[in-house]
Amino acid sequence: MNIKFKITFITIAIILFTGKTLFSQSFGFGCLGLVGGYGGYSYQQYQPGMLETYVNQFNANALSADEKQLDNFGKAEGYRFGLNFFRAKFSGFFVTAKGYYQQLGESSEGTLITRAGLFNYDYDLKLKSWGIGFDVGIPVFNGFHWKILDGSLLINSARLTETVNSFAGTSVQKFNNDKTELGYSVGSGFVVEILKNYISLEGIVAYTYLKIDKMKTDENFQFKDLIESPDENESFIKSGGFNAVVQLNFGFPL
Repeated sequence: MNIKFKITFITIAIILFTGKTLFSQSFGFGCLGLVGGYGGYSYQQYQPGMLETYVNQFNANALSADEKQLDNFGKAEGYRFGLNFFRAKFSGFFVTAKGYYQQLGESSEGTLITRAGLFNYDYDLKLKSWGIGFDVGIPVFNGFHWKILDGSLLINSARLTETVNSFAGTSVQKFNNDKTELGYSVGSGFVVEILKNYISLEGIVAYTYLKIDKMKTDENFQFKDLIESPDENESFIKSGGFNAVVQLNFGFPL
């Protein structure tokens, strides 16, 4: 640990734990700020890799009028719930430490006709994330605050459920990522106070790094085995993209 890092760490610690002495907390928070929870809507764009290859292969086989092609993946939406461990407001800025759980989903349906008959395919993708992060912002005017920086470290996971209905009945396969996938989110946003110090509306726009490498079932059947001549180095999801969140915060003074 170099000297500059030590000085920065000590300075931040002094600010956070002696903020009442060093700064006038002009927004009416308690000694240590606010603690509370939040929940809301999340939208995530991403770049599918091997998943897109599979969709293209499926659609190349669904060409007749009685068949249905799969829609492309790449836009998931869902919910986010979390905790603000503390949100402390000092003269001129505020700092938040937080953690959250997020689940997003996207689905697509297709139909193929073979010599054996008609097969209906349903693919349901779930993306789950555990995040821990912080944000730093400033008041712009009374009741409105600009979050200059909002950053989080993420642990990501994915599940793709394939359901096939045919004359033979229904079969289900569930593919999960085979290792822990780390990511991050960096963005900016705003906070609008609805009930000062207790209820606020928050919006975030960010870039989220999201990568899911390999997928397999509990029986060790690989997703790549569904693809003709797969690229062994291609990831299931190769990158993330634009992320938007709208959430409602509930706070309690400490």
